[in-house]
Amino acid sequence: MKCPHCFESVGVFSKELNKFGKSKFCPKCTKPIQLYVSLKWVAILFGPAVVSALLIKPLFINAGLNGSLATGLICGLMVLLCMRLKVPKVKENV
Repeated sequence: MKCPHCFESVGVFSKELNKFGKSKFCPKCTKPIQLYVSLKWVAILFGPAVVSALLIKPLFINAGLNGSLATGLICGLMVLLCMRLKVPKVKENV
């Protein structure tokens, strides 16, 4: 993912993005950022996620694992691929 301010790469598992609280800041430029799931990318990746879950399910079953684990892993991977950063909206006091 890239910071919307400085366009530097920010890791999904970075310390700054995984701290508790609503306010998150870019570790490079220290400006506020917001993490969200892009619905556009969810729509794009939904079909390939379903197909790949169906294709690897027999491999999991043959290995003695639950077939639902394949679906869960693919869904988790899809969410990670759909995460994006944006500039947070500022509330105005009127």
